[in-house]
Amino acid sequence: YLPDLKNVIFQKKLGNLADRSQRLSKLSGLIAKQLDTDVAQAERAGLLAKCDLLSDMVNEFPKLQGVMGGYYAKHDGESASVCVAMTQHYLPAYAGDDLPSEDVATCVALADKLDVLVGIFSIGQKPTGDKDPFGLRRAAIGVVRILLEKQLDINVAELINNAVKTYGDLASAEIGQQVFDYLIERLKYYYLDKNIAAKLFAAVSE
Repeated sequence: YLPDLKNVIFQKKLGNLADRSQRLSKLSGLIAKQLDTDVAQAERAGLLAKCDLLSDMVNEFPKLQGVMGGYYAKHDGESASVCVAMTQHYLPAYAGDDLPSEDVATCVALADKLDVLVGIFSIGQKPTGDKDPFGLRRAAIGVVRILLEKQLDINVAELINNAVKTYGDLASAEIGQQVFDYLIERLKYYYLDKNIAAKLFAAVSE
């Protein structure tokens, strides 16, 4: 399926799914370096993560995206960590959902969410009001939950900067700052849901 991803548009200003797969591979590897885990496995999983979107099974049952990728990868002899990462890279998909269970899967899950955040922010389509067609709020809270609940020792600014770099001239440091600020905003709501007063969050964050 990988070569045919070039025939599927991710977003008209941001290229096709083949372009996105290359970005995910690179970013997953960079995150793996930050987390001191297997770079090659993270890059491989990032590269293959979106392949199952072209399968008849996912076309018929969209909720199986990722899950089927893991099965296809296992059938084709990919490593266990790549298979798990392909299955879990959409996690967490909703409030209260599970987090990725392994390090390589964590790298690809973060890469997937940061890629869409940086890309959509770079074309000026960040959420407004109730409109969030690209699921950026879900992506941002997913990043927040993974970082906090897995207690990752990682530089968030560097994480975002690496995501910006994978877009080349399409993104900039200014976009990276916007994404960082957006993550901080979602972090506030994360703590509000845990009954942490807004004034306490403001005292720390400011």
